[in-house]
Amino acid sequence: MRRTSRRCFLISALASSTCGCAHWLPTRKEPEPSKPSILTQEISPDTVGIETILLRLSSVESQQMKDLWTYADEQVIAPEQRLLLDRNGLRAGKFSGQLPAITQAWVSQNAARIEQDPMEQAGVVADVSSFSQLWRCRPDQRKVLTVRNLSKETVTLFYNDDGFRGGQFPAPHFLFSLYAKPLGPQSAHVLLRPELEYGQTRRSVVAKDSAIRTEERRESLSWDSLTLALSMQIGDCLLVTSSPEPRGIGEHFFRTRSKEGEIQDVILLVRVAELNAPDEFAEAQAAKTVKSDSPKRR
Repeated sequence: MRRTSRRCFLISALASSTCGCAHWLPTRKEPEPSKPSILTQEISPDTVGIETILLRLSSVESQQMKDLWTYADEQVIAPEQRLLLDRNGLRAGKFSGQLPAITQAWVSQNAARIEQDPMEQAGVVADVSSFSQLWRCRPDQRKVLTVRNLSKETVTLFYNDDGFRGGQFPAPHFLFSLYAKPLGPQSAHVLLRPELEYGQTRRSVVAKDSAIRTEERRESLSWDSLTLALSMQIGDCLLVTSSPEPRGIGEHFFRTRSKEGEIQDVILLVRVAELNAPDEFAEAQAAKTVKSDSPKRR
């Protein structure tokens, strides 16, 4: 599944550069209409396909970030929130439709590097994985988008959240909670909230839906004031990274050190790739029903 996921970026980026297509995912010819059958895939109208990738930039590529921001629309974020993001070392903007050529080149180079380097394929080059992922999101369904997971380190983190705060956090897991829901046939509402899990796992008893069960949880921080909530058209892409001078939350989320010791900037791309995507659970249930209803041999 990883192999298919990471190859989709290379194929689609090359297609974009040659024919001006705004899509990353490979496209295929629309099938001819067919008669309805019990095996026909049901399309869930409340499912959104979100494609994400984390790109680690070399020192040369990082110098191009200034040019990249000239293509990004930062006005989609309210001025007050942009100021708060900056205080915490974060920066975000949106590309409408086609990706800038700079980003297309980075996506292609990343896919080629993964294809050629066994260490990249194993995900041991850095603590940031650059594999692309396709998330099938439904309303109120949380997806955990991991940025960095430092299970053997303790970090000192300072941030602004109703005042200046900070502390030491062992075994930190830097992540975004991702939510998406359709707004119409061509647009979706996308929400990204930065979060941090840390410390040892603790088992607790939880009562839910008239049942009692145990759950394993860690301490966590959720920066609600830094949540990015945008209306995006299909093909639009959200860019999130650290501020030009890395600090605070942005530095810990979007800076990594490679095994060779190189400090690398990281960018997150979040794109609305599909609307009315297939409901995988419905498909599995339909297949199970068909199997159970099939006549048995005697």
